[in-house]
Amino acid sequence: MGKRRHSVQTPPGSFFEKLASPDQLLQLLNHLPATYFFAKDLQGRFVHVNQSLLDVLGLHHEADVIGKTDHDLFPPEVADQYRVHDHAVEQTGRALTNHVCAVPDAAGVLRWYVETKIPLVDARGKTIGVAGVMYDLEKAGAMLAPYERLNAAITHITNHYDEKITLEGLAELSHLSVSQFKRVFKQHFRVTPTQYLGRVRINAACTMLRETSLSVEIIAERVGFYDASHFVKQFRVAMRQTPGEFRALNKSASQEP
Repeated sequence: MGKRRHSVQTPPGSFFEKLASPDQLLQLLNHLPATYFFAKDLQGRFVHVNQSLLDVLGLHHEADVIGKTDHDLFPPEVADQYRVHDHAVEQTGRALTNHVCAVPDAAGVLRWYVETKIPLVDARGKTIGVAGVMYDLEKAGAMLAPYERLNAAITHITNHYDEKITLEGLAELSHLSVSQFKRVFKQHFRVTPTQYLGRVRINAACTMLRETSLSVEIIAERVGFYDASHFVKQFRVAMRQTPGEFRALNKSASQEP
């Protein structure tokens, strides 16, 4: 009877230490469908994003993101929330799992994702940043079944934010009473339906301010505000600057009328 072979258990760490560069693993993340990956340092600067996330942001090269922070890419109130969660992961050393968050796409429309963040530590065990993976809410599957009842309302807002939208209409689409709809929406998305609609409209306005030379009054009307002064007020609250100031700082090199 031959000798029985015993497999030698190699510590996982020693295998990965043999890799010439961790970039080999990062390249794999560029080929995962509907998976969005990022890593940031303690200052919130992006050190890596995968191609899928670049596509969502409407960017072509990783160099367009590296060294920038959330505040360079997103509205202030959105960026502030991202950093709050980053700091919580960095300070506690614990992962943030299955967190639902909103990310503006290239058109300025908020899309919902399920996100998991983990702390990144160096060889001495010191936290040096965070890494995260996001999955599209619509593609995440059965684990997000509780959100499905709100999908019709979210889709309606996304496609018709420039029209008059009422809580009664959104609640009816969700087969809920108005009070139930408001409660369930806030529970799952951590903002009220009205706040969410406002964010969608402001993000759409940001895109128009950046890419067109339309007047503030016309943009206000096109994104669903029927009073330009109210639009300016809401824009200032959300973006911490006026529409004119935003346009001056973010004017596209190829604006279209």
